[in-house]
Amino acid sequence: MPRPGGAMAKTAEDNFRIEVWDRDESSRIETICRSPDFFVSQAAWQSAIRRRPGMLLIHHNGHHVIEKLITPGEPTLAPETIVDGTIHAGLDVALGDLRSWHTLRAWCRNCSHHAQVKPAGLIKRYGRGALFSTVERALFCTSCDKGGPVRLEIFSLPR
Repeated sequence: MPRPGGAMAKTAEDNFRIEVWDRDESSRIETICRSPDFFVSQAAWQSAIRRRPGMLLIHHNGHHVIEKLITPGEPTLAPETIVDGTIHAGLDVALGDLRSWHTLRAWCRNCSHHAQVKPAGLIKRYGRGALFSTVERALFCTSCDKGGPVRLEIFSLPR
């Protein structure tokens, strides 16, 4: 129900959220998760710790800070994942997140050679928890003399 002046009332969805901040807490970089469910938010918190090395994470319940920490590891460039031709900045997908309707294409950044890659083969080799950013660094181009670097793209199969 709108409040006087047109402002919307906060919903339960605003209760739990996870934010990434720069180290001096002067600006918020992104909000990773918003959830009305504590257990969902806690799972997202654990995942954010693994996927955002060297970043300041803040876990909120409404206006209260539940947890705040600088994650272990060195900060890296924000990952990007291409899904159906659209770049999603800050998204680093685990191989286990792929579904049966997804197909992968690997592109060489040097020579633009591309080939379809079977997700099952990558999962077998690197494991379900391997992130795209890690797998991309391990792959190499079989066409050019330089051998890479390779970029993975996710495509959804037609229904």
